[in-house]
Amino acid sequence: MKKNLYITLTLAGLLSLFASCNSMLNEEAQAILVPDFFNSAQGLEGELIGAYSGLRSLYGVGGNVGTDAFYTSDVVLGWEKSVDTYDNLLDPANSGISNPWGSAFAYINNCNGVIQNSPDADMPDKARIIAEAKFIRAQFYFALVQSYGGAPLDLGAGRLAYNNKPSTLSERNSVAEVYDVIIQDLTDAARDLPVKPSQTGRGSKKAALHFLAKAYLTRATSEAAKPDDYADAFRYASELTDNAGQYNAGLQQDFALVHLEGHEDDAEVLFNVQHTHDYVFSNGHSSNYVFTAGYENIRVAGVAPVPRSLRYQRPWRMYVTTPWLIFRAFADKTNDARWDGTFRMMWECGVSTLEGDGLKLGDPAILLYFDGDDLSAYPEACVKYKVEELFDEQGFYKHSFVQYMYPNLVKFDDTKRLALNDASYRPFIVARLAETYLIAAEALIMQDRKTEALPYINAVRQRAAYRPGLSPAELAAARAAMEIKDAAALSIDFILDERARELCAEIPRWNDLVRTGKLIERVRAHNPQGAPNIKAHHILRPIPQSQLDLMSDPAQKAAYQNPGY
Repeated sequence: MKKNLYITLTLAGLLSLFASCNSMLNEEAQAILVPDFFNSAQGLEGELIGAYSGLRSLYGVGGNVGTDAFYTSDVVLGWEKSVDTYDNLLDPANSGISNPWGSAFAYINNCNGVIQNSPDADMPDKARIIAEAKFIRAQFYFALVQSYGGAPLDLGAGRLAYNNKPSTLSERNSVAEVYDVIIQDLTDAARDLPVKPSQTGRGSKKAALHFLAKAYLTRATSEAAKPDDYADAFRYASELTDNAGQYNAGLQQDFALVHLEGHEDDAEVLFNVQHTHDYVFSNGHSSNYVFTAGYENIRVAGVAPVPRSLRYQRPWRMYVTTPWLIFRAFADKTNDARWDGTFRMMWECGVSTLEGDGLKLGDPAILLYFDGDDLSAYPEACVKYKVEELFDEQGFYKHSFVQYMYPNLVKFDDTKRLALNDASYRPFIVARLAETYLIAAEALIMQDRKTEALPYINAVRQRAAYRPGLSPAELAAARAAMEIKDAAALSIDFILDERARELCAEIPRWNDLVRTGKLIERVRAHNPQGAPNIKAHHILRPIPQSQLDLMSDPAQKAAYQNPGY
């Protein structure tokens, strides 16, 4: 049955975004924006970069709470708390649910305009421009279908056609139809995008191959699954991993460097979303502070030994690690360097007024430690918290306003922001080669080709054994300990655990758990906040109330909403 959808379309607000002649994706405000402007080569380029800017609203650290890895602290209220706890406020009126739905269609429409109008424009390199627009459009539809299920392909002017007028006539297409568009767009993009992107932040062949493999992998467990989905996922993932050099890709030697500031464009990174310190165009992303512990609330002789700083990020203490992530996913903290490359456990003294109390500037001032750790090298005045004792019997952190410490994510640290409380303006890494290896492995495991999956798993795990300063013998021993030798050990749960170690907080964990059919099971087992409330229908988000309110037919409204809401 055809269902109506009201979509209000904008032409990227009052801004048109343009690339300058340098190597980075730059932006420039325009005084006027009209549809005819997009019939020119300059206008089409501006519309394309406007769509790139929309990816800032799509990618960040959302989708990590309400999972087995993270839940929200006591300071989090509103929609984020509801997403984590799956309570009765996780409903169509929730702004965190409606915003991604609403914004996606404006940028999809930008892409539609580029694809539709480029063939008639007097401009060079049309194939690349169209391929970039398809690459971006596929990402928005991929996010929509994973979160909401079926989504409209007609925005009011026809299927995948550009529309410049508000429309109430657009069909909510099936999951299968949306995936067909995603996969066709990414197939075209992989064919026509350059090996080396024309500018940093634009699409390339390696990025398109990665997303294509991921789309097949995700469709394979959806209602739109096709028999060859896993085989196709492996085909495209292995094309990239097995020929990485041809695509200017490669794994970083040291896991800790993957996320270090200044390494966002290294060979391992397949695609990132650019940000700018110009507040007109970007308000940054919150990844640098939402995972940060409350270090400035700790006192020594009445003084905070670690004051708020650019180095340690804004201590907002919103998203906290579950015991499962700390003790089970990262069980091996000796051979697996990813724990040290992901979390901060020590904060240095940042004041000189505590020397008489046993803390000098630069001394370890706050330490989280595990049972059995050697503490002899730390000053007596260093405030020490045993991680095993941070939890109550239900798995909740024990805390108060003046004491709320937990392993602190460091992947998104931004020491170059303009003010202490600023969000991050670092490029946000969306896709990297290590995940491509894990996609290849998962696709093989799901085809019961586990022995073939071992090299892809071990490529990631043996890289994780590297630590600077290890002797050749020590490195060989660590790699031997990390190597998976028995293919029988591989399962979808193993893959999820490996993704938690490798991709912690980078990739929406909620999407991974839904894709693998493990969301309900793992939240009930490992997330004490979400466990009491999560239900089967939570594998989809509700269609926003703001959407339904613009539809006048009660029967259509009732049929339009996802089940359970």
